[in-house]
Amino acid sequence: MTPAITAARIYSTEHLPLTNKFRKPVVEKMRRERMNSSIEKLKSLLGQEFLKQQPDSRQEKADILEMTVHFLRQQQQSHMDSPCSTAANEGYTRCVEEAINFLSQCQVQTESQRRLLKHLLSMQPSLEKSRSVLPQLSSPACQISSKEETPACSALWRPWESHVDTYD
Repeated sequence: MTPAITAARIYSTEHLPLTNKFRKPVVEKMRRERMNSSIEKLKSLLGQEFLKQQPDSRQEKADILEMTVHFLRQQQQSHMDSPCSTAANEGYTRCVEEAINFLSQCQVQTESQRRLLKHLLSMQPSLEKSRSVLPQLSSPACQISSKEETPACSALWRPWESHVDTYD
């Protein structure tokens, strides 16, 4: 049995370089086909851009790639300057300001509320007016242990809690 395994091993190692010789051109052909297919897809996607730049000339692969890079840079720049991103930034800033106002209005704050407030304040350096809340966080009146509940925050009515608390 051992000679059969050795013979099979010798047979496979003798033909290994031969199969690599045949495989290499096939792999190269597949790679080129993928590249050409992708370039054709880019050309079809950016057809209008090509007509604007060079309407009568035949596009080479390098031209298609250059135009694609140019178009993507223009798109990236227009997205950075677009009013949509400005509106999103303004909305985010307004949301952060509202969260800061809400968290700072609680007279007694938990550790997690203080950490969240500090994080929000550190993320928004433009909100200098809200930073005046930060020194209040370290005052003893605002600090409670994590086991205590805040009476102002726990007194919220929740419709799914149908039990009535009685105080003796």
